[in-house]
Amino acid sequence: MLKQLIYTTWTQLLGWFTRPRSVGTAMLKYGAFVIVGTLGTDFMVQFAHNTGDESLSFSFGLGQGIPLWLALLCAAAGLLLLIVGGGILFAEFRRERRRRLIVIELRGLHANPDTPAVNKVVPKFRGDRRHLLLDFRPQSSGAQVDPTYMMERILSLKGTMQSLVDGVDKRDVEVAVGGLAAVPGLFLVGMLLDDEAAVHIFDWDRNIRDWRALDGPDDEVRFLPLQGLEAAKDAEDVVLVVEASYSISPTDVASTFDGCWPILNLGIEAPMADRFWSEDKQRELTAVFRDTVQRIAGQGCKRIHLLLAAPSSLSLRLGMCYDKRLFPDLFVYQFERTRQPSYPWAVEMPMNGRAPRVVHQFQHMALTVQG
Repeated sequence: MLKQLIYTTWTQLLGWFTRPRSVGTAMLKYGAFVIVGTLGTDFMVQFAHNTGDESLSFSFGLGQGIPLWLALLCAAAGLLLLIVGGGILFAEFRRERRRRLIVIELRGLHANPDTPAVNKVVPKFRGDRRHLLLDFRPQSSGAQVDPTYMMERILSLKGTMQSLVDGVDKRDVEVAVGGLAAVPGLFLVGMLLDDEAAVHIFDWDRNIRDWRALDGPDDEVRFLPLQGLEAAKDAEDVVLVVEASYSISPTDVASTFDGCWPILNLGIEAPMADRFWSEDKQRELTAVFRDTVQRIAGQGCKRIHLLLAAPSSLSLRLGMCYDKRLFPDLFVYQFERTRQPSYPWAVEMPMNGRAPRVVHQFQHMALTVQG
């Protein structure tokens, strides 16, 4: 009990001393230094002036060691700094009370960490934090993702967010989103958040076992040129294979799509799972993906069937960039290693006002709407 109290107190003190300082805090600090320094200097000069060589007599007093006008001027300057700094801090306090950060955390896989992300992300944010947890993990060990349950939880996102920001100016609201979930779910959440002004994306770093912002260096690794575009000319349906964090097996692709539609490939030369911690890198990859979709659409494509191997943060970002009005209809597929075919179901993304829905993949590519 005592050990925990000491640890908590020390953590809070350390956080207070190391947190970013505002102008108001600096003015309060320097104002106090000016006043205390003035009084301290005046006291020391008075002490040195009244000590005799033989009598060793001395007296204590203030206001006589330095000129009175200088003491008053310094005290007034210090007091002014205290007043102005206090006013700035009060204004910041009122502004911070209005600000709100909605931390959306997705838990959709067995390996999901139980460490809450709400106090781990956007550390510089000062204001009211709200935790919005979307937990649709499989209920039993070894079970696969339940797409119906996943959709129910994700489609509750907008309503829950609205209840968390009621009465708050939209300019005072920021959103942070991240988590581990099936790729179709991550992409869908990204599309649902595309109209939010300030969105911070975070991800789980398996090396440090903690949530982390995209604050790493840019290794300048980018997508290679798109393959297969010419063969897909005038096709209404195409399969787009995007390999970022892992390679996608041609055998798995063929088990589901062989002979159905043209297959296009967009990938990194040597996909690696833990190489996407740069915000700049993700933005560049997203720009290439968006340009690729525009090129495909320019050839007359009406439906894209997307097989995506990417980290959670990039999957969210690609969903946020997909234009719901101008781009082709989009199906994002879920990979299941033990299933046959390897991509047994997909989420049809919300396009042109239509609601998203789960579709299952059967023989001869018959798409049936679930429930």
